[in-house]
Amino acid sequence: MSDSTNDCAAICGLYWEGSAWYATFGATCASQGDAGLVKICPVYTCAREHGVEHCGVCPEFPCILLVHMAAQTGHGDQRIASAALRGELGNDLWVAWAREQRTWVGAYCPLRTVNR
Repeated sequence: MSDSTNDCAAICGLYWEGSAWYATFGATCASQGDAGLVKICPVYTCAREHGVEHCGVCPEFPCILLVHMAAQTGHGDQRIASAALRGELGNDLWVAWAREQRTWVGAYCPLRTVNR
């Protein structure tokens, strides 16, 4: 997966390519490194503590933190199914799928509140 493609991939299963917010701020958890995200996103912190690239490959998937974050969006949040598929398909095939899904539409992300 290229750096720009990876930058669009969030740890929780969202994929931000095509999002006006991403186009403006260019910010996802994958592109931020550890720049304060431990204090902002509990799902990011959990993935780092478990030493996994993303939630879909975590042995505790789906954990209560991910389920709670998806619940913040409400009905229609695709991140859990997306994260599972990313774990099954691998990054490259998942990105091809995720580009078409627009998983970011209406999705809650704690990083969005920081970059307003």
